[in-house]
Amino acid sequence: MAKYAAPLRATAINRVGARLVGIRPTSTGTIAYLLASLLAGISGVLIAPVTTIFYDSGFLIGLKAFVGAIIGGLVSYPLTAIGAILVGLLESYAAFWDSAFKEVLVFSALIPILIWRSLMSGTGVEEEIEEEEREGGA
Repeated sequence: MAKYAAPLRATAINRVGARLVGIRPTSTGTIAYLLASLLAGISGVLIAPVTTIFYDSGFLIGLKAFVGAIIGGLVSYPLTAIGAILVGLLESYAAFWDSAFKEVLVFSALIPILIWRSLMSGTGVEEEIEEEEREGGA
């Protein structure tokens, strides 16, 4: 399991750089998908005896986890954990003040965070254009 960690992290941080050192991004994507499926299966087996499961039981939890991952930046595990804690705190405070709007506050917090992240990363589109030009010219 540890031999897959470095290629997964390298591909997540810099796809082109990972390709340059001999890491196949498609295979690391497959490994990431398999690991996520494995973790989802294990968590489903662990939670099934405790609660009643319906087809949409984890939908809100998954959306809140996505918000936490976006706050963390989708690259750093500690920042993603901090983002998840912030989402939990925001939801707790929102439930205390007005429980009817706790989900609304959590999901509406995603909009300014996405705007802030898009304004802070001004080079993302240019890098993608340069990568496409290199691939087209090669």
